[in-house]
Amino acid sequence: MKKIVRNLMNAALMECCSPHMVDLIVNDARFDRVSQCCEDDLLAFARKDPAAQGRASDIAFGYGSYKAVLHYRMAHMLLDKIMTEGDPRRELASAAMLVSSRGKFVSGAEIHARCKIGQRFVLDHGYGTVIGETTEIGDDCYVLGGVVLGATGISGNPEGKRHPTIGNRVEIGAFARVFGNVIIGDDVFIAPHCVIKNDIAADSIVTLRTELQVTQRRSMAASRGTAATRPTLKSMEILR
Repeated sequence: MKKIVRNLMNAALMECCSPHMVDLIVNDARFDRVSQCCEDDLLAFARKDPAAQGRASDIAFGYGSYKAVLHYRMAHMLLDKIMTEGDPRRELASAAMLVSSRGKFVSGAEIHARCKIGQRFVLDHGYGTVIGETTEIGDDCYVLGGVVLGATGISGNPEGKRHPTIGNRVEIGAFARVFGNVIIGDDVFIAPHCVIKNDIAADSIVTLRTELQVTQRRSMAASRGTAATRPTLKSMEILR
């Protein structure tokens, strides 16, 4: 798998950077570390996703969500290189933004290059996923598509920590949303479509316990002056 991962990384760099910049990056010790990290992500994905049937190469070639994580790690590496070595001509900054944008294009997921993601991270069916700039994610986490790890505000958010901190071994179901500078403890399971704005203790399960959806015939709705479908009512339960 190592060669496949490095080929994917090289392809991204060659599309986004000049030949001189590619040589500069691939000869940096950080590149080897990130390559190993991306390989670990890939192998974790192959172990955990039954649809892959253990074939890591299928994930590497065919899963856009894996490519989102790979591009994130590369862009994050370039920003780290800037922090330690500087970038007076902003060549590395431009490369980081191009690599990050390429990841969004090929995957449909938006992972900010400055967020922090731990080891063996799996993003499965990642289209529509958004992971904000100050998000921190621990090791061995598994996230499904449409998840938003965002801020509580829309515009005018503060520049400081405004996105969630996710512990180790956390699983987040499709279209769940976690907003603000909240802490999600280790080994938490968040079911699909949950909306979280408060801290969640370790070893908790968060699910939508009840959901009421009312459908009426159009004639009845018109006679009552109401819409054909009433708003959905939801409540959420946290189990420890």
